[in-house]
Amino acid sequence: MNFNSRQSGFTLVEILVSLAILSIILGALVQSAGVAASNAGKLRDRAIAEWVASNRMAELQLSPTFPETGSKSGEEEMLGHKWFWKTIVQKVEDDDLRRVDIEVRKSEDAKNPLITIAGFLNHPRLNARSVSGNQ
Repeated sequence: MNFNSRQSGFTLVEILVSLAILSIILGALVQSAGVAASNAGKLRDRAIAEWVASNRMAELQLSPTFPETGSKSGEEEMLGHKWFWKTIVQKVEDDDLRRVDIEVRKSEDAKNPLITIAGFLNHPRLNARSVSGNQ
């Protein structure tokens, strides 16, 4: 009987190398999935913070009174979480305009805001005049 001593198959070293490569690839995939999940949460928070800031700006635009200069803070609940906003009203050269900056934070003691929006408000009497002029 003549046995062929050469057998086909993978050696132990080849299997270990392929397992090492596979474990590196799987580790990278798990890490990227974790980063993607973390970013999704941050993006969701920023989007909600932007809604809170936009709502606050709309309230100021619809207010019948002209906002006083200075800052005012408050909180609003949206999507089951409290959001903390700060409105900073500044005077500009035109007495009929105010610059408004609105910052929104997820917690009251958060150092940096999630979002800051800026805009200008004109005096409500100008709004009333433009509305009555259209009729």
